[in-house]
Amino acid sequence: MKNSTKAPDVRIGVLQSTDKVEFLCNEIFHLQNENGERLFKGVPDQKFSLTISTSKPAEINYQVRAGIEKDRTIAQDRAADLMKKGLTVEIREVGVSFELNDQEIDNKEYWIAIGNFQLYAEALQFKNDQADSGEYVVIQKIKKQAEGSIELNGKNMGATVRIVPENHKDSTCITVSNVIIGIEFHWQKFEDLDYRGIIEVGLNNQGKLAVINEIDMESYLTSVNSSEMTPDCPLGLLEAQTVAARSTVFATMGKHHYNTNFHLCSDDHCQCYHGKKREQQPSQQAVKNTWGQVIKFEDEICDARYSKICGGIMEAYHDVWENINIPYMTSGIDSDNKIEFPANTEDKARQLIDTKVPAYCNTDLYPLPPKLAGLYSTKNLFRWEVSYARQEIEELILEKTGEDIGEFLDIVPLERGDSGRLIYIELVGTKKKLKIGKELEIRRALSKSHLYSSCFYVEKEIGSDGRAVQFILKGAGWGHGVGLCQVGATVMAMKGISYVDILVHYYKGVRLEKLY
Repeated sequence: MKNSTKAPDVRIGVLQSTDKVEFLCNEIFHLQNENGERLFKGVPDQKFSLTISTSKPAEINYQVRAGIEKDRTIAQDRAADLMKKGLTVEIREVGVSFELNDQEIDNKEYWIAIGNFQLYAEALQFKNDQADSGEYVVIQKIKKQAEGSIELNGKNMGATVRIVPENHKDSTCITVSNVIIGIEFHWQKFEDLDYRGIIEVGLNNQGKLAVINEIDMESYLTSVNSSEMTPDCPLGLLEAQTVAARSTVFATMGKHHYNTNFHLCSDDHCQCYHGKKREQQPSQQAVKNTWGQVIKFEDEICDARYSKICGGIMEAYHDVWENINIPYMTSGIDSDNKIEFPANTEDKARQLIDTKVPAYCNTDLYPLPPKLAGLYSTKNLFRWEVSYARQEIEELILEKTGEDIGEFLDIVPLERGDSGRLIYIELVGTKKKLKIGKELEIRRALSKSHLYSSCFYVEKEIGSDGRAVQFILKGAGWGHGVGLCQVGATVMAMKGISYVDILVHYYKGVRLEKLY
């Protein structure tokens, strides 16, 4: 590999669906089409508005993903077995490959896709009819791309508009108005955000406007490490977060958003990226100290997942997402002290939740500075409690699943992972029973936004007529619990543990490598 410090460019979806894009640039800029032809010259610090002139949504069919394989031959063998059952099956190649300083980056994988459903509801029904429905995912197949044009001040700009500053100085930025942050979570809000690099506006699959920030990897990461956390965190945490985030980009680009023309989104679905405003000296230093570094397991760049608070025990990848054994994302205790492990039975999960175990993310035991403790609400999320009246939970289930299960009777645990997180549950009503899983589906079904985690147990309050009137969920942690625990890693850094040792603690058997 050449001794080069040049970072690759990444394309980040910062606004995925809107009718209007308001922006301004603090330098002279040019609007260009996708071929680089100049369409308009703009003056600094004046707000402009891009709107839809004409629009036709993409034609979309739906499939159900039944598995993911790194080896095409294995995927073909699995597809052949499904075809013997009379199913229509397609192998879809997803991901990217490119050269980086004479080294090939290749994260491609092969999806086993069943069916060709006209309606999303049909694909969802097929998924839900499977015995292990949590292993299946509804995916889109684009039959015909969206068409249309964008206009500025009544003038047609074509289907794609690129906002390109004339000078790319350190102070140069493009401000995009009303960017949504925390989509569907309880902290959802809108902000005007400043971006380095180039902004591209085009049509998404619904015929709405989508905004993409094209930026070099290291500038992107300077914002990510402080958008995911805060520059007030200790440097070791910011360094660990930066390496994990860089690794995740290389491992996942082109896969989480397989049907778009950007690599990752800027929200919790991929990685939080809130532009230039989040950059501070510590976040810049963390990027400089780890420039080009990723974690690898054997020869593969790691998909370094992370969540806010594991609750004491990290969860294994296969118990949250696809049933794939990923050796570096296994379950384990988040502590240098003893914690009862695993917590995969009802008694052990209850014991874990009811105990303030000596985990790194237990901020009663390891207090954070007041600013960080207030920001992350750690006292309320390491262990938490949520209550629902029976009628309230009935309404939630109907709204989130579309299923009327009648009068709600109970939540029955079916399977737990080693961290105590529920993998599958059964919602029991007077009309029917409904199996829900995996982790994220449980959290979506039992909250207006997202339940803090799926590590919980249920207590019922029974009325004088013998019917349940209240359901109390007692839980642990915030997020899926796989990989790096951000609050736990913060405490480790406060204890003087290096970012390398933090990464090795959370991702088993990995090593660091400098790509550029």
